[in-house]
Amino acid sequence: MKSILGVAGAALLALVLAGCGSTAGTTDQTGAASTTPEPKPTTYYGQTASAIAALVPGCGSVQASDVGKGGPGMASTASCVLGGRTVDFYSWSDAKAAAGVASVIQVNKDEVYYAAGTGWTAHVRRDMTFHWQLTNDAGNLTKYAFEKHPIPAADLPGEKSASEQIATALDGSVQHSR
Repeated sequence: MKSILGVAGAALLALVLAGCGSTAGTTDQTGAASTTPEPKPTTYYGQTASAIAALVPGCGSVQASDVGKGGPGMASTASCVLGGRTVDFYSWSDAKAAAGVASVIQVNKDEVYYAAGTGWTAHVRRDMTFHWQLTNDAGNLTKYAFEKHPIPAADLPGEKSASEQIATALDGSVQHSR
């Protein structure tokens, strides 16, 4: 009797262990395994930019920034380092405020990739010009212009890659402005 329970116990243990190596998921009507995608974090209008940046895997050294005299729709700003690039995040109080980013980019006539989603936008920092434009910091913007800093070369493939990574993590989209 002891050996029968031993064999049954061993068989049960083998079945349990075999199940441990399988991937989590369900089966469809044909019996094929399907996996459930991991849900994306939810963002919302008015959420802090630092909280949004912290949701992006690999986004390290998250730091809140000053909104300055930013428009009434700017909720907050933050930055992080993602893949060796500094990324600036902006959170917005409503969709109208978030849409204003595109008009600032168009006025600058720069080709830019950036990520956008519900309540936020994020872009790779080339220099502080765009940040000071969005935060309405005329003093620093004017000072920077008079100091005649060299215009940094755009790293469009890097901007696109970082934007794709952010958009994927936060269920957003990549925007491309020319």
